[in-house]
This record gives sequence, structure tokens and C-alpha cells, in this order.
Amino acid sequence: MLKNKQINYQNYAYCISEYFDKSSNSICLIAKDSFESKYIYNELCLLMDKELISYFPENDILPYDHFSIPEKITKERFKIINENKKTKHILISSVKNLFEKFPNRHFYKSRENFNLGDKLSTENLIKIIETLNYQKKVNIENINEYSVRGGITDIYSPMYKNPLRIEIFDEQIESIRFFDVESQLSIKKLDKFSLSKGSFFNLDGNKISMFIDRWRDYFVNEDERYCSIFQEIKNFKKPEGVEVYFPLFFNETCSFKELFCEYDYIKCDELIDEVGNYELLINERFEDETNDSNRPLIKPSDLFVKSDDIFEFISSIHTLETDVINFKYNSFKELEESLLSKVIDKKVVIITSIPSELEKLKGKYSTKASVINHINEINKDISIMYGEIVRPMHILDKNIFIIHKEFINKSTYKIQVSNRQTIKKERLYDLFDKKDFVIHEDYGLGIYDGLELIEADNRFGEYLKIIYADNEILYVPLKNISKISNYHKNADVDVNLDSLSSSKWSVKKKKAANRVFDHAAEILDIESRRNNSNSTSLKVDEKLLSDFENEFPYIETPDQLESILSIKKDLSLVKPMNRVLCGDVGFGKTEVAMRSAFISVFSDKQVIVITPSTILCEQHYNSFLKRFENFPVSIQKLNRFNTKKTKDKIIEEFNSKKIDILITTHIVFNNNINFGNTGLLVIDEEHKFGIKQKNFIKDKQSNIHILYLSATPIPRTMNLVFSGLKEFSFLQTPPANRVSIKSFLKVQTSQLLKEALSREKIRGGQCFIVQNDINKMEALKKEIDYILPNFNVAIAHGRLSKVEIRKVMNEFKNGKIDGLICTTIIEMGLDISNANTMIIINSHNFGLSQLHQLRGRVGRSQKQGYCYFLIPTMDIPKLSRNRLDSIIRHSNLGEGFMIAQEDLEIRGGGEMLGDKQSGHIDNIGMSLYLSMLKDAIKSQKEGVDNINLDIEINFYDSAYINENYLPSPIERLKIYKKINNVESHDDLKILSSNLEDRCGKIPKETLNLIDNKKINLRMAKKGIKSIKSNQKNTNIELTNNISDLLLNKLINLASKYPEKYQIDSSHKFIYKLNELDSNIRRKNVNLLLDELL
Repeated sequence: MLKNKQINYQNYAYCISEYFDKSSNSICLIAKDSFESKYIYNELCLLMDKELISYFPENDILPYDHFSIPEKITKERFKIINENKKTKHILISSVKNLFEKFPNRHFYKSRENFNLGDKLSTENLIKIIETLNYQKKVNIENINEYSVRGGITDIYSPMYKNPLRIEIFDEQIESIRFFDVESQLSIKKLDKFSLSKGSFFNLDGNKISMFIDRWRDYFVNEDERYCSIFQEIKNFKKPEGVEVYFPLFFNETCSFKELFCEYDYIKCDELIDEVGNYELLINERFEDETNDSNRPLIKPSDLFVKSDDIFEFISSIHTLETDVINFKYNSFKELEESLLSKVIDKKVVIITSIPSELEKLKGKYSTKASVINHINEINKDISIMYGEIVRPMHILDKNIFIIHKEFINKSTYKIQVSNRQTIKKERLYDLFDKKDFVIHEDYGLGIYDGLELIEADNRFGEYLKIIYADNEILYVPLKNISKISNYHKNADVDVNLDSLSSSKWSVKKKKAANRVFDHAAEILDIESRRNNSNSTSLKVDEKLLSDFENEFPYIETPDQLESILSIKKDLSLVKPMNRVLCGDVGFGKTEVAMRSAFISVFSDKQVIVITPSTILCEQHYNSFLKRFENFPVSIQKLNRFNTKKTKDKIIEEFNSKKIDILITTHIVFNNNINFGNTGLLVIDEEHKFGIKQKNFIKDKQSNIHILYLSATPIPRTMNLVFSGLKEFSFLQTPPANRVSIKSFLKVQTSQLLKEALSREKIRGGQCFIVQNDINKMEALKKEIDYILPNFNVAIAHGRLSKVEIRKVMNEFKNGKIDGLICTTIIEMGLDISNANTMIIINSHNFGLSQLHQLRGRVGRSQKQGYCYFLIPTMDIPKLSRNRLDSIIRHSNLGEGFMIAQEDLEIRGGGEMLGDKQSGHIDNIGMSLYLSMLKDAIKSQKEGVDNINLDIEINFYDSAYINENYLPSPIERLKIYKKINNVESHDDLKILSSNLEDRCGKIPKETLNLIDNKKINLRMAKKGIKSIKSNQKNTNIELTNNISDLLLNKLINLASKYPEKYQIDSSHKFIYKLNELDSNIRRKNVNLLLDELL
């Protein structure tokens, strides 16, 4: 028998399941904390039917917090409270929830049930929704929201995983569907639905009046004018941290045990210490926060359940007797030796959270093992099963021992990627709102002032209203929306509106057009040189690559798979790859790079990975070593931590092809590295390298495949992407259960530092404090030591020795340090999953991409992350404020690409083309410049004028999107743009189908708009200038470019049926269709086109 240190675990889950089987009622287990609760939940899910077990999460905020309960937790709680389970079940909770007050049980009983075919008007449905505390939005994304478009009402109820789409026609429920939040498209039909309360806080007039009266009664001596929460609620806004006034919103509240009074309560521990500790935390937080005159606080005895009541309650509930498991293995390897030596006298179930491990583990034990889906399927001595992380368990009556491979090894892992699809790669400047600056390509810079419905000749149309200099107004028909683009002004450039009565815009545009022509020529010259260069075609045995891919411990996202396929195709060509892989921190860029490196190595070519920092170099080195450990690949690192002797040896071995993959830093540019056998160059975060280094990379571009990895590509890279010179892949899907980081712009104070750091320590997390001025780090450390004596803070920066840096980083990784004061060295690659708060001192001195990268270093687990962008005063330079406003605005997951685009706009054209040419972009706007550049490139490439004028279609009827059908002006603009940009009939059909799904039956005037586009697509590039159909005739105006085939068909029709058709001397084909009804005219014109085409 192997000698091992013995560790004892309580066999909680098995004992709970046994108790539950004997119980006649549902049971509620109170665990000591959220970690214990989650472990027991996962363990019970292995032993029982998952549908019988619920986990009631903690609220994830501190007592008297400045933040609100995350939406995800609110949704989970409402779902459990509203569940109407008919059979007995288990509820798992924790001590902290016993302190919390909830609305009384009657509050949750407000529920409405509906069936397909029920009589119901949209107006009545909205009244019901609003009484249930839902908030109206344009597009719903979170629970407690609803939106209305025509006969469609969307509702996100906490009772369902997906939001509901209710279609009402003629005051009857015609359709009930679930839809996807991201695509906004329906995914499943239903026969019925129920609605329950959507939020604890209903900010309608009655609730607000109740709150105001009670606040004034409670805080008699406080001035409401200085309380920001009071003022926001008074103005119908729900502020962060509103929970501190929770009791003021309700006539009656109840405790957790009163809310779930039908359960039999049990506990596995005595819990006395946990209750006492949380009571102490409440009182400490109250003392710390009570001096803020802008936020007077309710006393603990009024905001929380009294601790005496909780002590009495936990003393009265049954304490479950549990068995102790004596576990004597320090690693999975030791357990395996026992299994293979047959020294274990029990059946063993090995759980793994890595799908690819299942077959691999089964293979190790040959015929002794089988892969199972449930504990009940055990039929061999060793069973392998996929599941969440659990502690060792022992099913006594069956003598089955359950262990989790990753738990024993204490490794971190991810289970599965979220199916949430984040932002689409839309051009930032495609969207604009009222009062935004816009560019009309014919008239110049103006201010967008909304949409207006205008009647002309007894027909209606919607027009964009643009205000120019001297309050001149231009109304633009939405068929010309492609001429309008957003103008994000460079903060350093003064904006002057153009005049409709001046020729200055034409002069500016002409100068820009000349520069665009030259720019296009430069781009085509670079492309030509690349096309004439030869690299090595890299191909690898598919079976070997498949083996490597199967070693990946997670499930690939669709974006990863698409990117990998594109890169494989690029590498197989002799033309050198030049691809940008864009994705936020943790979205899977490194795995894509590793697979690319694998292809190169097994094509007998070397790989160089260049990183911008020593820390990232070390991290990549360790990651590559682990990923390639089962394959014969030689990997080395080259950075400033190497001694000179080691550096020389590594360089010599790489040059003699003994090293397959070299992970390095900028040091590679200053040494005699031989790139002759290099098949792939991976550049991580290109923007961190200087001009000389970039020129070095540029020199290698002609014959080496290059992959750029970036969360926020630099402006010049963006230019090359938009110009088509660099291929582009975009990773949009976030890791499993990752939530967006809450971001704040604040003036720095000691009180704010104390609040942010202490709240993270209390919830068991760690903090980064970024101070880029090394000389001020010690003073900041002393300040933190003074305000938080029990907060362990350390310092890390580039001037420390490698021994000191490693010591500090290891202590921080191992949780011995609560907060790390550091420079932006953490921006590039430091991965601490327990770090959930980022504080950036003097954030106005950082670039937009830097801020985004820094923020991405926290919130990398399932916990809510927080990022504080601190400034000395709100009076900071305008350009800095623009950057900070942008980073706050783009706080959703996966928005690095959007930030890169906005950075391009904020910095101005000099970042893209050089300062000499920047004025052209500043004059006409980035969007118009890129559009002109695209046309110029195509024109020069094809040797013809590429400008393709849209065909004018006019049936003299109304063709627009009705405001009642789609109320939001921005949403209507999006649809107008989509219709305008459609390039195929299939895409137009999809667009129409999606529109009907989201908004209901399409009205006549919108069908006319779609039909106009359909005709436009049919006649594109056929030599038709316009089709105008009035009550007497339909005139088809021809151009000189009309094809001989189409012209001959028209001539034949005119000669064969002169009473019906004719061609006049002005190059017009006339269809003599005397018809008042435009629908009939449309039908006949389409029939004519069928005959012609």
C-alpha cells in the first residue's frame, strides 16, 4: 500500500440524499457559505435527479454595498421562488441568506397565466406587464424588461431561460414563442405561458411616492437633496446600491425561513460561528459607511433579520450526522497507481470536467473501465464520467468511491463555453442617434435631427432630417441612406458645419478623393508584392492534428473553429499568411495560435512567438509546454530572465533547428536569430512594439506566415483590415458564465480606495492597483496600509530583479497577497482567476486599448468583476475624457473590436496614414474615407469606374417603416440600412422573415419598401437607370450600358405588342399600364421582369 498523507472529507452529499429518501417533505439544507453550498449542489446532482435539487444563490453584495445584486442572481432567485414543484425536493442555501429580508410571500403570488388563442389586447397585456414590475426597453436583454413593436410584445420573465415573444392579432393571442436574446429571433413555439414578478423594485408612481414618504419619515434630520439614490429614484431611475433602502419599498417583508416555510430544515455544521461572523461584518460595514451624509443608512436591525432570531432558528433545526471519508491520495497519479495495482477494494467512479479526458482515461484502464452518463449505469470496477467539480464521496450501501480528477490535482478548469453570442462585427460608424454629427457624401457635415414622416403627392415616406450651417435643413429620403455616415470627431479638431449654399464641401471632398486614389495605389502595390512572394505551404497529417485537437481540455467556440479553418487554409497556400486574430482576454486566441504552431512544426518548420513582456513570455512558455507535453516538440523561451550563457545556447540550438517553438520578447530583434527555417511568426499585441521592431517584422512579411493576436488592434492594423490587406478573424464568444465587468469613472479618494479594496477582500477576492509612476508606489502602499491595516498589499514593477518579481507574483497567485500595486506589466498576460477588482490610478494618462486590456485582467471567473478608472479631478483634457467615456460605454464582453474602431476615430487620421494626410480623414470622416478607399481600390484593380448607382424605383405609393410597427427610430434606421445593403434575394427573404418574426405581420407600406429593393436587385447591373410607375404608364429608363440581350428583348416586345409597349427617342421603355392600384402595377412590373430576365 502506498504511504500518503491522509485527508478527511465529510460525506455530506450521500448522507443528505439518504436523509431525503426517508423524509416525507421537501428539505432545505443551510450550508456555512456559498462554496460549501455549490459543492454540495454538484455532489447531489451526481447522486440524484438534478430536477429535484435547487441552489438558492447568495446576493453577491456586501452589507450596505454601493452595488446592486447582479441580474443573473436575481433571475436565478426568482426562478426558484416561482417554481411550483409538485414533488418533494431539496433546496440548498447558506447562512448569509438567513440575514436577508425579502418581500412577503404574497408579493410572489402575483402571477398571470395565458394560453394560445386567449382574447387579449396589446394594451391590456402591457398593463399586466407593468403591474408585475417590468421595464420598457427598445430591445430586451435582461430579465424584468419588455418591449413592444406593432402586434409583438417581448417579455423577459425570470420564470424562463429565454425571453418570450407574444404576437397578438385582432385582440387574440396568435403566437407564443421563445426567442434568442442575441439574434432577437424566435427559437421555439409554445402553447401557453405564465408571468410572475420581474423585479423587487417597481419604480412606478405609487412605489416612488411610498419610498419618498418613508425615507422622509425614517431620516427626519437628513437633507434629501444630497442623497443621490433618493434623487435618482425620485426621477424614476433605479440606482446602483438601492438595496440599502429595501424595507422602504414594502409594507411587509419576510425572512428566508418565512419565504420557504414549507421545508424541513437541516444543517451539516453547527453554524454558530458563521452567524456571529456575518453579524460582525454587518455592524463593521454600518460603522464604516454611516458617516457618508450623501447616503444615510437604515439601522442593521431594520435592514437585516435580527441575529438573535437566526441563532434561535439554527439551534432548532436538525443537524445531520455525516460519515467521514479518509482520503489518502495527494495526486491523481497516486490514485492511478493504486487502481492499476488493484489495491482498492471498492468500485471507483472518476469524474472529469474535461470532455476529451473521458476516452483517454478509459484507455488507461483497458477493459476494467467504462464511460457512463449516470451513477446508476456503473457496471465495472472503474467508471469514467463527465461532471462538475466535487469532493471525494463514498456511496456506502453500494461501496462506490467517487473522486474528481481535477479536484485531487487542485487544477483549474473550465467546463463549457457559454452559448451566448456577443456583439457582431459591425462598423461603429454605421449607427447614429439624434444630435450626432453625420456626413452626407454630397453635402458634407451636418447634425442628424431624427426621422420625419412627410407626405408628398398623396403618399408618405420617411426622411432623415439633417441640420447644416445657419440652420439650413436637408431632408434625405431613406432610399439614399447609404450616402449618410456617422462622423466621430477627433477631439483635437474643431468642427464647423458645412453649408448647403457653399462649395467648400466639394473642394474638401475632391482633395480627399485625390489622396484616396494615391492611398489605394500604395495598398495595391503592397498587395502585389505580397502576391509575388513565396512562403512554404504548411500541411500536416489530419490524424496527427486531430490527436492534438482532442487534447484541448475545453469545447471550442464556433468562432474558434471558424478561425482555425481559415488559418489552416491560409497556411496551406504559398502566399504568406497575414492575418489578425481579434478577441478579448480569455476568448481563446492562444489555442488558435497553438494549433497554427502545431501545423508549422509538423510541416518541418520552426515557429517564433513574440510577446511584448517577460511576464507574458513566461506565461506563454508554460502554456505551450503543457499543451504540447504529449507530442515530440521542443519548446524554449528567450527573455531577459535568461543568463547570457543560456541565451547563447538557445540561439545556437534554434539556428541549428533543434528548437521547434521559440517563445520570446523584443530581445529577438537584437540577437542573431536565423529566420531561414521559420514557417510561422506569431505576434502577440503588436501595438506594444516600437517602430524598429515593426520594421523588422515588416521585412519578414514577404516570405513568412504571420499571425497577429490582439484584443484591440491598433489603428494602422485596422486600416489594413478595412483595406483588405490583412485577413481578419474575430472571436466573439465569451468563456462559460463570464459576466461583463462593472466599470466606473471616479475621482480618487482614500475612502473610495478603502471601500473598493475592503469589499473585494471580504468576498474572498484579490485586487490589482495600477500605478504607472514607480516613484509614487511606496506612498500609495503606505496609504493603503494606513486605511486598511489588515489588507496585505505588495509592489511589482519592471525595475525589480527577476527573483523579486517571481516571488511577488507567486505569492499573489497563491492568494497570500490581497492587493498588488503594479505598473502596466499586468496588462500583458497575467492570469489570476481570483482577482476581481481593478483600480487604475490616473487612468486619464492611459490609451484606450491599454485601459481595455487592463480591465480584462479581472473578472475571469464566474464572479462579478469591478474596474475603477480613477482620476484626480473631473477637469481633465477633452481627449482623455473621450477615451474614458468610451471605455465606460463599451463594458460588455467582447467589445475590444468596437473599442479599436472608436480609438481609430478618437485619435484621428494621423494614426492611420501619418500626420500629413490626417486632415483628409478629419475633413470627411473615417467612414466616408474608407468607403471611398474601398471603391478606389476596386476601381484600380478592375480598371473601370466602380461606382454603381442604385436604380430609382418609384410606384408613387407609400414605402416606409411605420412608426407603430417599429417605434424606435434607431431600430428603423438599422432596418433601412439593412434593406439598403442587402446584396441577394436570399438575404432579402431572410431579412423579411426576421422582421416579421420580431415585429409581426409586415404592413403594406413596408412591403412596398421591400419590393422596391427586390426589383432593384433584379435589375442591378442590367443597364437600367430607373423604373417609375404612375397611374397611366410605367417608364423604364435605360442607360448606355444596357446589355444587347436585354435591349433586343425590349425592342421585340415593343414591335410585337405596340399597343402595350414602346421605346421612345429618349431611351425609355414605356409599359402602357393604366392602373390606379399600385399593388396591381407592382405585380405586373414583376411579371414583366420575369419575362425579360
